[in-house]
Amino acid sequence: MEIFGIGPLEFLFIVLLALLILGPKDLVKIGKSLGQGLNKLIKSDAWKTAREASDKVRSLPNELMRQAGIEEMKQSLEAGVIQPVKNAQKSLDSMAGELRVAGSADTSKKPAEESSDDSNRITPPAPTEEQSKSK
Repeated sequence: MEIFGIGPLEFLFIVLLALLILGPKDLVKIGKSLGQGLNKLIKSDAWKTAREASDKVRSLPNELMRQAGIEEMKQSLEAGVIQPVKNAQKSLDSMAGELRVAGSADTSKKPAEESSDDSNRITPPAPTEEQSKSK
């Protein structure tokens, strides 16, 4: 648990340093006056105003989004564009899985069983004279 960004071990370290520097008698007096000062600060009108301003600043982005209608646009975009794209992606994934299964079945054939039809094969173009000279 952190208070003001200070963890329990750091707090213990600060208390030990204060005890060493101020001594046990002065530490009690300073702790009491510090507690009373913080109590007055928290109960003051300035503290309440600062808290309200902080809360408004924290909620400002959400309020602006609501006023601009971004949330509604996000939902309509989700329904109109993003969801169909996700559905298409799922379909493509399932087709790719089917092709992998079919491809693995084709690769299990022996080379002698493959057809000798070369019309489906792609061959690279032959190098030109200039390309063969430059090598």
